[in-house]
Amino acid sequence: MMNNGPSQQNRDRKVSLPAQLAKVLGPGCLAGIRFGDWWKLLAENGFHVDARYWGRAAHLTLSSLITSPVSWVENLLHGPMLESTQVEPPLFILGSWRSGTTHLHNLLCQDDRYAAPDLFQTMYPLTFRSARWWLEPLLAMLTPRRRFMDNMKMSLREPAEDEMAIGILCRKSNSFSWVFSRHAEKYDRYLSFEQATSRERTAFRQALIYFVNKVQRAADDRPLILKSPNHTARIELILEAFPNARFLHIHRNPYEVFQSFVHMAQNVIPVWALQKYDFSHLHEMVLSQYRQLYEAYFRQREAVPEGQHFEIAYEDLVADPLSQLEQIYSQLNLPDFEIARPKFESYLERTKNYQRNRHLEIPNELRRRIDQEWGFCFDAWNYAYEKDNRAE
Repeated sequence: MMNNGPSQQNRDRKVSLPAQLAKVLGPGCLAGIRFGDWWKLLAENGFHVDARYWGRAAHLTLSSLITSPVSWVENLLHGPMLESTQVEPPLFILGSWRSGTTHLHNLLCQDDRYAAPDLFQTMYPLTFRSARWWLEPLLAMLTPRRRFMDNMKMSLREPAEDEMAIGILCRKSNSFSWVFSRHAEKYDRYLSFEQATSRERTAFRQALIYFVNKVQRAADDRPLILKSPNHTARIELILEAFPNARFLHIHRNPYEVFQSFVHMAQNVIPVWALQKYDFSHLHEMVLSQYRQLYEAYFRQREAVPEGQHFEIAYEDLVADPLSQLEQIYSQLNLPDFEIARPKFESYLERTKNYQRNRHLEIPNELRRRIDQEWGFCFDAWNYAYEKDNRAE
């Protein structure tokens, strides 16, 4: 059996007080939800919150009661301006969790001709324009300086995934399967939305358009670079919202993705959960979610118009980042690469000593399952299968 414990690097890292508080009382992925939506989520799940998470539920209840009136005021003040915003075609970074999407997102965001939603905006999509001036200083004191699943820098101003915002806005996110694990199947269909109802697809599409519109407006109308692994399975739905959107997909050796995905889930689920998660099913969850993600991706990517889609390998990005970036700009017809080159070079110099997590080897039996479940990805990207030449 694969040992799913934290890497030595993480075991040796001192856990900060903000990180400890976030794991016990933090709002997880529902920080900026309104009271009405919070109540509906609880009702959908029979108001079942395990005792160990009552503190988190109390926090969410209190914060949702504050969010509701503030969101009403914000919509009154800023809503009319959104109607006149001409949304620029976003660039969507696609790829499985732990495949290098965060690194690629942070790197591309060094080009200040673009913008990206930051962590505060994704946590408080309904109130970030009105509440930032007073809420951000309070939250900054309680925000961990490093992400739970790796050693990457974390702050309220760092580029962040938009999935949290979309879930808060429309209550349609497969991330909620980690929050309400007893009813995970209820939310699993929101990974690709292929089995969702027309109303659910419309709710997602409207939430995405609203969020992109609002963040772009706050960023002086610069086009956005968005990153959410979940979007890898939603290409057709995204194209309905943004027909001219560009898609940049990054893939990584599936064995490494599996190891890192398991480690991420172990660290993130306790921070998000409101119901106890059965970790004995963790490997099955990872195998299934990755397979479903890429079955949908390979079905849908043919719908992308020519010139709006490009793929790179994580290994190539790490080995020769500037060359890969130049190809991205060329293949997706992005603005002059040379203007941004100095900023890319500066960022790469600052982060060159970053140490990735180290994980234990995958036992032979589990590796065979990965080969069986994910073989179509190995074949599509020409990754080599490992032989059973190690001791169990």
